[in-house]
Amino acid sequence: MALLRSLGTLGIFAACLAPVRGHAANAELATSDTLLRVQATDGHLAVTSLRLRGTGRDWVPRDSAVAIVLPASARADDREYPLSWKHAGMLHDGKERAVFTFRCQEPALELRSVWQAARGSGPVEHTLAVTNRSTQTLLLPLSTSLAFGARAAAGHSLTHWWVEKGAGYPTGHGTHHDPVSPGYRCSLLSLPYSRDGDDRDAIPWTAGQADTAREGWYAGIEFSGRVRLTLNGLPAAAGTGTGVAAELGLDGANQEPERTRLLPGATWQSPTVFVGCYAGDVDDGANRLHRWVERALRPPVSDPRYPLLTLNSWGSGMAVDEPLARRMMDDAVSLGLEMFHVDAGWFRSPGDWRANPAKFPHGLAATADQAHAKGLKFGLWVGWTQGGIEPDAPDRQAILNVFAPDRRDWFPHDCPPNWTPSDFTGAALCLADPAAGDWCLSLLDRLVREFHLDLLEHDQPMIVDSCVRTGHPHTASSADVAYHAARGYYRVYDALRRLHPTLLFEDCVNGGHTVDYGIVRRVHYISITDTYSPLANRRAFYDTSHALPPSMCECYVQNEPVRTPAEFRTMLRSGMMGWFTLMCDPTQWTAEQHIIARRQVSLYKTRLRPLIRSGNLYHLTERPDGERWDAVQYADGAGRPAVLMAFRGTTPEPRHLFHLRGLRPEARYQVTFEDGDVPTVTRSGKDLMEQGLAVDLPEPGSSQLVFVTAVAR
Repeated sequence: MALLRSLGTLGIFAACLAPVRGHAANAELATSDTLLRVQATDGHLAVTSLRLRGTGRDWVPRDSAVAIVLPASARADDREYPLSWKHAGMLHDGKERAVFTFRCQEPALELRSVWQAARGSGPVEHTLAVTNRSTQTLLLPLSTSLAFGARAAAGHSLTHWWVEKGAGYPTGHGTHHDPVSPGYRCSLLSLPYSRDGDDRDAIPWTAGQADTAREGWYAGIEFSGRVRLTLNGLPAAAGTGTGVAAELGLDGANQEPERTRLLPGATWQSPTVFVGCYAGDVDDGANRLHRWVERALRPPVSDPRYPLLTLNSWGSGMAVDEPLARRMMDDAVSLGLEMFHVDAGWFRSPGDWRANPAKFPHGLAATADQAHAKGLKFGLWVGWTQGGIEPDAPDRQAILNVFAPDRRDWFPHDCPPNWTPSDFTGAALCLADPAAGDWCLSLLDRLVREFHLDLLEHDQPMIVDSCVRTGHPHTASSADVAYHAARGYYRVYDALRRLHPTLLFEDCVNGGHTVDYGIVRRVHYISITDTYSPLANRRAFYDTSHALPPSMCECYVQNEPVRTPAEFRTMLRSGMMGWFTLMCDPTQWTAEQHIIARRQVSLYKTRLRPLIRSGNLYHLTERPDGERWDAVQYADGAGRPAVLMAFRGTTPEPRHLFHLRGLRPEARYQVTFEDGDVPTVTRSGKDLMEQGLAVDLPEPGSSQLVFVTAVAR
């Protein structure tokens, strides 16, 4: 069970929790993977133990535990109050939940530290909540959500792993694994909208791998505002390995001028964070994390075909209209795809979210009904936070005018009088304003109902981190603006999902600019980069699939200039490692390409998708660079079926040896190559993992699928 978002419901659990009072308390939280101990005393809260269950080694340094910094001061009426936190008790429910309470007398404040352990595998979550019990409005510093120390065993080194967001394009780095030393420092910022360029935001996930001890830990932040993960190398100590002090929370936490406004009776809640342990390497840890994300974070999936094969109209840009949509839907059916998605171009203008009557004279509902009649789901792109200049109509619910007197303050600042939107981008709302959020929820509910939607894609910046409006609940702090705007976004989508529980949600935000675990709680899949070439797709997938389940990693596949059928297969397969969306007009393909595509779609449905949905993923090579060979491999949890997806770059090497993973050593496997006249062979799992499997690809830019299936002895 994931950490409850509404901390006001804590009283419901009081009857089943055992109270512990006094000046000190210790609690132990445990999943099937992770055992964590936390201690609270007056003014002090710290993780005192973090270990993989079933082993005796503790990650937390023996000499000291890194304290979680509690708010040190509060400001009211130009007076600064030092805060003195007294531990007021603990509620502890076995090893699944613990709540520590601290109180401050002047000003009257209550702080709750809430810890939740997942049932089954997974991490332990933590959040802080501060309630203003005084009669004054207070300015509080933004608090860190979690801090802990982690040191490898004596004689072992620690490697720090993190991955970049794909954003506009994957950089040449993407996946980072850096050796930790006593002077090591890494500060990873995750913004609501990632910057492009080489100074790229991180997905708010990180891992520490003990290189020779075959164990590690991972941590992440479940929030879409401005958050930061900071790791500092611990000083060298005799008889120990290398280690780090880790801190996770809002950007600028515990620093001036980053403060939040807390009204009398109100509660401020820090971003929820998680930490877990694993045995093996980073892929083993990621696979354990993936299962927990699917079970505890990602919204429920009602369609058993998930992840769905999708055809998106953006291959034709803004030109989509009824005739083109009909042609593309017919082609989607002939290829075996399962959803048709109308991208930008269907509306009248940004901010006017009514169907363009010149393009869709019969309305979008008619197009959706045609898709449904053909057995396809119907999805729609909406930049619903974007305002424009369309004059108000009698029905204002679908029109968001930046100059409307009663809506102008919803935006972070006034637009110049001569401002105009672009083709599909307007001015972004500040969703910290409750009235703006209410309007957006009403709009989306209307669009879902009126257009008969199965899927809603949101695009363009959703969460702002700069706003000059003094009437909004945030302060001028960029972190606090993003905090309240993110909470406003969550309120809209959480309510919309309650209204439409089977609706699918896609996170685009210009492709890969917003990728985090707060978004994961609200969408079923995420566009991981806005560049759609085969190499870009494989790079973005390689990176993102460390932090997110592969089924949530959407690759947009565009038409590439290909010279051979093998290159065409590579184009398709480079987007078939996770959620596959065809971002082109297949009516322009040749007859031969249609035959090839139908075969790849059939393989995806029957052999790839079951493993993508619930199998373990292994990164068998270094990150793709377009020159070397690169490959990923899936294996189901029991080690029965597996698939190797291998790609040859421009290298002159026509053969490469891959050591498979996740198989049962004692089992016999039938090895079948999809392409070429390669005989089927039977080999042991031990042999395939230790001796390896050779793949021949005579043509640069080509690929191979190798299916590995356990056979009865």
